[in-house]
Amino acid sequence: MKLASEKLLSKPEGQTFDRKAAEYDLKKIANVLISYANADGGTVAIGIKDKQFEGINHLDEHKINDMIQIGINLIKPALDVKHEFQKVKVNGIENRILLLKVLPEGEQIFTNTKEEVYLRVGDETKKLTYKQIESLHFSKGIRSYEKELVDDALLEDLNQDLLNEYKEINEFKGDDIWKLLFSKGLAGRDMKKDNEHYVYKLNVAGVLMFANTPSTFIPGARVRFIRYDGTQAGVGEKLNVTKEEVIDKPLPLAIERAEKIVRSQLRTFSSMDENGKFKKVPEYPEGTWLEGIVNAVTHRAYNLNGDDIRIIMYDDRIIFHSPGKLPSIVNTNNIRTTHYSRNPRIARALSEFGWVKEFGEGVDRMYKKMEKYFLDDPEYKVSFEKTELILRNNIIARNVRVREDLNKMIDIDLNKLTSLEQNILLYAYEHKELRPKEFIDSSSKKYAPSTVRRTISKLVSSNLLERHSETLTSPNTYYTLNESGN
Repeated sequence: MKLASEKLLSKPEGQTFDRKAAEYDLKKIANVLISYANADGGTVAIGIKDKQFEGINHLDEHKINDMIQIGINLIKPALDVKHEFQKVKVNGIENRILLLKVLPEGEQIFTNTKEEVYLRVGDETKKLTYKQIESLHFSKGIRSYEKELVDDALLEDLNQDLLNEYKEINEFKGDDIWKLLFSKGLAGRDMKKDNEHYVYKLNVAGVLMFANTPSTFIPGARVRFIRYDGTQAGVGEKLNVTKEEVIDKPLPLAIERAEKIVRSQLRTFSSMDENGKFKKVPEYPEGTWLEGIVNAVTHRAYNLNGDDIRIIMYDDRIIFHSPGKLPSIVNTNNIRTTHYSRNPRIARALSEFGWVKEFGEGVDRMYKKMEKYFLDDPEYKVSFEKTELILRNNIIARNVRVREDLNKMIDIDLNKLTSLEQNILLYAYEHKELRPKEFIDSSSKKYAPSTVRRTISKLVSSNLLERHSETLTSPNTYYTLNESGN
């Protein structure tokens, strides 16, 4: 989709976009394009200085042609640099901006004429060391998987509503959807046996983005959600899974479904602010867990077909399990500031759908939000086979404090009560009012309604809860802690 002229000035420079003055050194522009090709692809807008249009019409045609031929003359091996001119006005006179665009490449690593390798990291064009180049070679070998053609995937296998939405996003008016998919790197061309004709075929990225059931073609292309009751996974008779779902949908819809599931399982707590008033505090900061979902889906190694993406929730933490180690030069020490897409075509397509925001900034934003809520930093566990992101809430510390407060309020040792009795009293403390149906729903319905109501009646008889009702059968009945009961 073509950038409007005003966006050329306002769009932040970053992982996939840069602005350069008309007289900017050609070799340095080549390094920027190399860094894009080795990373996520990108666009350089030439003819903008200090965020103001200066245009390129004052340059001679030879210099402009050198810019257009930069991928052939200054990059090894020759890089396919697409170009287009965009009309702008400078001091009221019509002028042009030159846009140079490159797509992310597969296994190939590009260098300049000095054999130097560059990689785009945020808004920097970073020159790589020998070890970093070795790591890049390995990651690019995996990256090329998303370009592989899927012979048995047909257009009929794709989600038509999602395709129509993608056409609208890209303002695509044509009837041949192959032209859009090919231009976005989501399909490839396969030569027929006569070597004179070709057919379009979906690639791995296209199948993952749009196939109704991606796992039909890419084994393991699923997201599995598991919710455990407690802080550990039980087995056998102690099995404590309260919710489990397997999501096998095109990636934009898989993220959407995973977001709804996780959101439905999140809790809110009551916390007293500096004015002595209670306010609702989310279990995890808004957006942190969504970043975990999006990163797992966007950057997993889809060539490792024997494993699914897993989102595992416990009472005290949530784990995002993604097959494959961290890509290229990214490691646990630099992950807040360094970005590399294992699947750049998928990342760019998800960005167009609005799921991937600014390339490379989500992880740092996640750290800042966890810090703002006085929660532990996100934790990464990385091996050759997997990357796991762990977000921890403060439920353990909170429960200790809540239990101490509750013991003082009702003057009873909670440890002498059953687990259900404790949970009912803790819920009444957190929410101030206890309504049986809301409590049952919040507990993922793991308690039978009749058992909950009998237990509540027992706590009322023990003067630990107080019943509030206009009539004996009022549907608006609720319960509060009986602070004066003992």
